[in-house]
This record gives sequence, C-alpha cells and structure tokens, in this order.
Amino acid sequence: MKTFFRWLSVFLLAAAAAAGGWFYHGRMQSAQTEVLSREGVLTQIRQLNRLESTAFYIDTIIRTEKKGDWRKLWQDAQSGLFIVRGKVLAGIDLDKLTADNVNIIDGKAIISLPEVEILSVDLEEIEVYDIRTGHLNLLPMDKTVFKTVQEQARKQVLASACKAEILKNATTQAQGKLEDLFRLTQTPVSVYPAAVPVCK
Repeated sequence: MKTFFRWLSVFLLAAAAAAGGWFYHGRMQSAQTEVLSREGVLTQIRQLNRLESTAFYIDTIIRTEKKGDWRKLWQDAQSGLFIVRGKVLAGIDLDKLTADNVNIIDGKAIISLPEVEILSVDLEEIEVYDIRTGHLNLLPMDKTVFKTVQEQARKQVLASACKAEILKNATTQAQGKLEDLFRLTQTPVSVYPAAVPVCK
C-alpha cells in the first residue's frame, strides 16, 4: 500500500509540473504573439512619448547695440554684452509613428522611423557681462533689449547645433535606442531610420 501511495505522489507531482510547464509555455507564446503585432510594437514605442536622442549644449556671446537720439544728446544709446548658455534637444515625436511604420515579417518587427526633428531650443542662463547706456551711463537699460538678446541667442544656439550635425547624430542615436529597447524584450527587430532632414 505504501508503494502505491508513493507512486501516486510521484505521478501527481509530474502531472502538476507538466501542467505548469504547459501554462508557462502558453503564456510565453501569448506574450510573444502580442509583442509581434503592430499594435503591440506601437504600444511599446509610444510608452516613450518622445525619443529625445541627442542633447546639444553651447555657450554663446550676444552683442547688442542701439543708436541714440541726437535730441537726447545720444545718452539713450545702448550697448550690451551677454553670455548665454543654451540647450537644443533633437529626436523623434513618436506620435507621428503609425501602424504604417510597422510591419511583421516572418516573426520579426520591421520599423521605419519618422524623420528626426528639433524638439526644443531652450536658453538655460543669460548672464549680463556688460551694459552701457550713453557715454555717461545715466539712463536705465531699455528692457526690450533682453527680448532681442533672447531671439538672437535662440537663432545662434540652433545654428551652432545644426553646424554640429545634431540631426545626423540624433538619427543614429534614435535607431540605436529603439534597437536596445526591443533587445531587452527579446523581440527580433530591424529599425530603419528616415533620411536626415535639413536642420533649420
């Protein structure tokens, strides 16, 4: 009788293990099927919101000058020297990624990326190095000068980032980041970036 119960216990344990393995295998197959659908791939990517692949920092110098009025004896003439620290972010707006950008071929995800773009141009700090109003520096500085400084600084910071080929670097980085994302999920994928657009 003891032998019978011993064999019965072994049989039940084996059956439980087989059922557990079947359940685990079924879950894995189900998960893999979900990942390798267009909707599953898009969901994984869109969780990133924006793919900020490259950040460019630069310090630049802005000079301003305003000619004075002879009726004020040119005392309202203004000149300024500013040091500006700027940051440019480039990457992909993933809201532009649609099902047309994703194909599943032989169990492999094929992703065609939208163009990278400039996501933001920010001025993190503006330091006043020198300000002069007229020869005697008697009048206060015209506050509109700071608006001019901001406008010129944004243009100059962006131009420097474009010269440093920020969009080309962002394209390469975006491709690599998405490949790394799917490598972590063990999903076979090929990522094809769009042509690098003109930076402006």
